[in-house]
Amino acid sequence: ETMRTLKSEGHNAPAMENGYVTFGSFNSFAKVSDQMLLSWRNILANVPNSKLVIKCKICSIPSGQQMVRERFSRLGGDASRLELRPFSPDYLMQYKDIDIVLDTAPYNGGLTTCDALYMGVPVIVLKGRTHGSRYGVSILQGVGLPELIADNQRDYVAKATQLANNGMVLNRLHKELPEMMRNSRLMDGRAYMRELEEGYAAIWERYCWQ
Repeated sequence: ETMRTLKSEGHNAPAMENGYVTFGSFNSFAKVSDQMLLSWRNILANVPNSKLVIKCKICSIPSGQQMVRERFSRLGGDASRLELRPFSPDYLMQYKDIDIVLDTAPYNGGLTTCDALYMGVPVIVLKGRTHGSRYGVSILQGVGLPELIADNQRDYVAKATQLANNGMVLNRLHKELPEMMRNSRLMDGRAYMRELEEGYAAIWERYCWQ
């Protein structure tokens, strides 16, 4: 499955039927720092009955799942609230089980964030100061959701908690995000290539006049 072959339509947030909020992270677990696990622990503590789905290659083997649970427990998290899923071909469709995606930091997701938004799932992003920690900022600004960008860890936890507790906004985002994504600059390939070509032309012109 790819975004080219799968057209997502807006739908109700899973919490509307489940009665609880499901957070998710489909990023490589190598990007998940202890500080991020602490933030995830705090988010789950703030949102009663919520759970966190972690889907990645490391969860495809029992020892990998054990490592994830042990790290979370060691930091005071309740590992029973984790659902660990292995890598699988139906990766995109599994976003339909997720209410809110929690991005990683200090190295943000890129394609995984775009995938989530395309499938109608809002993403909470933590803004950093380096190139690798600002992918999410560019993506959310491009799709028109700067309000989901957190300035620090406390703000990250607060934004995730607030969105989880606002079912009306959460459900609206699930319904509107696929169309927002398709109409955004992120998926305007012609405009992207035009600006890229103009940039190359400007660089060449400056070089020629040196």
